[in-house]
Amino acid sequence: MIGGLTRVLGRVLGRPGAVSFRKQAAVVAEASALEDDYRARTDAQLRDAARRYAGAPDDGAVSTAEFLADARETADRTVHLRPVDEQLLAAAALLAGNAVEMDTGEGKTLAGAIAAAGLALQGRQVHVLAVNDYLAARDAAWMGPLFAFLGLDVAALGQSSTPEERREAYRADVLYVPVAEVGFDLLRDRFVVSAADAVHPVFDAAIVDEADAVMIDEATVPLVLAGESAEAAASMARATELVRGLRPGVHFEVDDDGATVTLTDAGLDSLESHLDGLNLYGDDGIGLLTQLNLALHARELVHRDVDYLVDDGEIRLIDAGRGRVALRRRWPDGLHAAVEAKEGLPVSSAGVVLDTIAIHDLLTRYTSLAGMSGTVVAVADDLLEFYHLPTGRIERHVPSIRIDAPEQILLTQAEKREAVVSAVRGLHASGRPVLVGTQSVAESDALATALEHAGVASTVLNARNDADEARIVAGAGALGAVTISTQMSGRGTDIRLGGVGDRFGGADDGAAGGDDRRVDDAGNVDAAAAAAAGAAHDRVAALGGLAVVSTGRYPSGRLDAQLRGRAGRQGDPGGSFSFASLDDDLVRTSAPAHVLTAIERDGDELPPARRATILRDSQAIAEGLRLDRHRSTWGYNRVVVRQRSAVLDVRDRLLAEEHATAGTVEASIADRMREAARQIELFHLDDEWQAHLALLSEVRDGIHLRALAGLVPVDEFSRIAREEFDGFFERVASRTASDVAALTIEALDDGLAALGLKRPSATWTYMMTDNPLGTPGDRAVRALGRGWRRALNLE
Repeated sequence: MIGGLTRVLGRVLGRPGAVSFRKQAAVVAEASALEDDYRARTDAQLRDAARRYAGAPDDGAVSTAEFLADARETADRTVHLRPVDEQLLAAAALLAGNAVEMDTGEGKTLAGAIAAAGLALQGRQVHVLAVNDYLAARDAAWMGPLFAFLGLDVAALGQSSTPEERREAYRADVLYVPVAEVGFDLLRDRFVVSAADAVHPVFDAAIVDEADAVMIDEATVPLVLAGESAEAAASMARATELVRGLRPGVHFEVDDDGATVTLTDAGLDSLESHLDGLNLYGDDGIGLLTQLNLALHARELVHRDVDYLVDDGEIRLIDAGRGRVALRRRWPDGLHAAVEAKEGLPVSSAGVVLDTIAIHDLLTRYTSLAGMSGTVVAVADDLLEFYHLPTGRIERHVPSIRIDAPEQILLTQAEKREAVVSAVRGLHASGRPVLVGTQSVAESDALATALEHAGVASTVLNARNDADEARIVAGAGALGAVTISTQMSGRGTDIRLGGVGDRFGGADDGAAGGDDRRVDDAGNVDAAAAAAAGAAHDRVAALGGLAVVSTGRYPSGRLDAQLRGRAGRQGDPGGSFSFASLDDDLVRTSAPAHVLTAIERDGDELPPARRATILRDSQAIAEGLRLDRHRSTWGYNRVVVRQRSAVLDVRDRLLAEEHATAGTVEASIADRMREAARQIELFHLDDEWQAHLALLSEVRDGIHLRALAGLVPVDEFSRIAREEFDGFFERVASRTASDVAALTIEALDDGLAALGLKRPSATWTYMMTDNPLGTPGDRAVRALGRGWRRALNLE
């Protein structure tokens, strides 16, 4: 009821799903009235007051207003940034459990740190969930003095952290950590056989940085724990060679949205003729047919330097949303192996999936959630629907004076490339710094080459060199700089006019509240550096500030807004220039067939207004499909989440029953037998869960067919999942009893291997990226695009 009322009021206000922060604004006003009082206090007095912040009125407790006044002074003394009212308002909104929208450069990092400190002072264990290792480590180090002053422990985790470092970090008051790392630790803990081996992530309070990207765009991405498979990696070389000679339009057809490719009868005949008449649909050929389909998909739908890179003999997937290499990600269903074979690399085994958890399900484990981003209001309805998280906007400290030029929509990508090069060349000639946002690694490389031919040198930031991300972005505002970036690269790192970054690589809050001081490693203000930075800033500002050039619309309008938002920070001048074509991927994969026909037929005769409508509707369809996919995944996962919880309750009980003396010389035979029985039960519990997940994966792949019988697929999936789970614990108990009965005293020294119970000797984690091949269920969801087109009166 509350969520529905919020939506209605938000729409009346023109901001769907958004809420007002009036209550928090009153608290900030009270905090500002206390500013002089807290400025006069000693360090000891500041610390004493902060430690009495309980978040609720109580005898002797400090109010939220008093805490914010304290935090403002503490931040100024420790990290040399004095929060403005807008940052305190954001911190208050985060403390109250909201998602907060703040524009680029407005100081989200400091606001988030103040909120994290407030929650920790209330006795909460706080995770600030970052999007990558670099930002987690940077922000923990940068904000560390603030937390230390308040007597709070702060830590950071990344992919290279050891188990012991993880255990220690999860005990900290405040932990900066990529969301995926928390998920992987949770999955690994589910398969330890001794409580001492677990790292124990605590799911108490979380503040999600880049909340729209993490909570919406990546919500359905599964985190996977895989184990060593007994099966050798399948050879894809033969299938790869066989599909090499197939011709498009003759032997295979790619569907209109470029999502699937299908062999024609002529293609099947051609393949079978090269296989001495083997029937690919017979018992002897069906396995090879699967490989042939995978090889064909790898050839036609998965593109090097767009979807992946080849680096040091390995396939490295590119995160389409961020333009970065997506570390430890794989494609499912054998497609990864097919791409490896296509590139002539050794084919890796897919392994056995031991357990998975979607980002959405991971986040909902936290007792309380808050989030922040520069473009979160656009998904306010979604955050209410999926997380019960209200959303509001914090206006800029200084109004934006960025000038956004009208979008230019060309007919072809070639015409668009020419227009972009011309625009960048003109801007560069004036000395104005330029940031160009591209759609892929291949496009960024090609554009850099085209600019070089036009006499313009540029720096490219994409998945090939994202390790240099902060350094490149910090210099992108320098006089005459031209930086080409894939979308989202450099997000979280501020672009300063003049190109002078602070000692944290130009981080987002470096000039919070308009304070452009430079600080050395001892915490002293460097007057000379500040003067140089000011002069460089003023020179670039006089030219119009940073110019952002977009080379095409993204599947989400939020990504377009994020790119434009890199210019015009904190009242700086800036501008954006947008280019698109009716031949862009967004149009070709989202626009309905009759619109594509009209583009082909009318070409240059299409008026500007019609072009803009085509582009807008294509983006709306892409956004609608993303939302449908989230809802679908959420619906399918709910029953599995409940079943997983039941299994984990039993597993936790078994871990708690560990016999400390079982491995010692003094252990009695009875203790050793009980410990062996516990280990056997743990094995069968995990083995049954793995088998249950594998079965549900197969059910999910074909569940869309139930719709042909008039049934609701998600309801049918839930029914089947419940039926298959019925008797789960009885099966575990039966298998355990059988093995325990066969266990002899002599076999105790040999462990579970004596009973043929072998756990994987190696496990690894990865994120399951979108599968270009697509499961049948995915293809059914894509078919919903027709419904979206009808809803938009496009068909």
